[in-house]
Amino acid sequence: MDTAAMAKAKKRPGPKPDPQRVRSAVTNIRSSPAWKAWLEHLAEFHRSPSVADLVDDAVVLLAREIKFPEAPPKR
Repeated sequence: MDTAAMAKAKKRPGPKPDPQRVRSAVTNIRSSPAWKAWLEHLAEFHRSPSVADLVDDAVVLLAREIKFPEAPPKR
């Protein structure tokens, strides 16, 4: 089989994910490279597994500080 024919071969789709378990991204923040690096260093300092976990922790803390009445749902 030549390489052109191989490039056109389609993969069979796998099973579709459960719609109740699919998550969408809501924290896409544009930033400078310096701010991104600072945020990554902060996450590391905080011992967060990821920047997303750091942001989750920060939002929960802010909500408590301003006495937001609703508890956060599971992320």
